[in-house]
Amino acid sequence: MKIIDNFLPNYQFKQIESIFLGDMFPWYWNDKILAEKDNPKDYQLTHVFFDVRPPWNGKGSKYYEVLKDTSCFSLLGVNRFSRIKANLNPRTILHNGGGWHLDYEFDPNIKNTAVYYLNTCNGYTKFKKGGKVKSVANRMVIFDSQLYHQGYTCTDQKRRVVMNFNWG
Repeated sequence: MKIIDNFLPNYQFKQIESIFLGDMFPWYWNDKILAEKDNPKDYQLTHVFFDVRPPWNGKGSKYYEVLKDTSCFSLLGVNRFSRIKANLNPRTILHNGGGWHLDYEFDPNIKNTAVYYLNTCNGYTKFKKGGKVKSVANRMVIFDSQLYHQGYTCTDQKRRVVMNFNWG
């Protein structure tokens, strides 16, 4: 696992922050955090920037171009991702975990996962084999896609927002 603080240059981070945390960015309702876990209290808002799987079939959202215009891809050393997805979890009274999972467990060719934190809050990412990464704005954590992990909501801000990157 590798944690990189101040991942993007500040001007690029500020651009991403103003767009993706702004009031005009399209977030989409999801009744579940994990497809196999049906808890009526679980929900989140998501935005898929890019996915090779249906229904996206390799077409990116118009905001995918915003990411491509930053140095994010080159800093990760990746030209082609399998999926890039953002999650927004609203504040909760207690920290709630979304459930242990692998982001892209049905494709053995996906070797890498990265989580990019868009805001600072007391939420975090916890790893089943140990370790916890705090949600700090402009922090990137890169890890093996076969590491089970789960995101935890925050209690001190209105929302916790992360981006997940998956690639081979």
